[in-house]
Amino acid sequence: MSSGQPYSGKLEDNFIVVSNEEGVNFLKERGYGFLKANKIFLNFVEASYLVYRGLLKVSVSNNREIDFKELVELGAKNDPDFWVKLNVYSDLRNRALIAKPGVDNLEFIVDWKRKSSVRRLLVRIVKEGVRLGFVEFEKMFRRALESGRELVIAIVDKEGTISYYTVEGVVDVRTEGSDSIEVYVEQKGSKETS
Repeated sequence: MSSGQPYSGKLEDNFIVVSNEEGVNFLKERGYGFLKANKIFLNFVEASYLVYRGLLKVSVSNNREIDFKELVELGAKNDPDFWVKLNVYSDLRNRALIAKPGVDNLEFIVDWKRKSSVRRLLVRIVKEGVRLGFVEFEKMFRRALESGRELVIAIVDKEGTISYYTVEGVVDVRTEGSDSIEVYVEQKGSKETS
């Protein structure tokens, strides 16, 4: 950012729209939002992260600037999982990863670029204490495979600590005389915190 000032965005139809050329180029280069008609459209999670980092100022219809708290309240009004998503998104971005919204409300698409390769990930957020059935877990894994991505489960505990687990397979294990189903997840790496 050459000017040292935050870029300006305006709330329009559930997106924060950045239209000045310098801001559009800056955000596009860094993988924020999507480009349409020479403007960058940011969702509330992306915009909240950028406001928090001091890279963006957001105004509403009467040109009144809103702060981080107001923007988060707007985002959370229609999305009860907003804080959890913002927490995981911020953690991924702080690790220099580009995260885009996935098909499901609690998913991010991540392309982790290394020197000679790209590791394609589907990061699925699971709040601690939420039970996942085998069928739902299998659907997540299948969607990741069909899109050519590795499934990573981001478990967020009540304190906001995030633990990432790479899923390498889903096995339906039923013992004789039992209807219970267990899902095995192999952990790669260690517990991560935000």
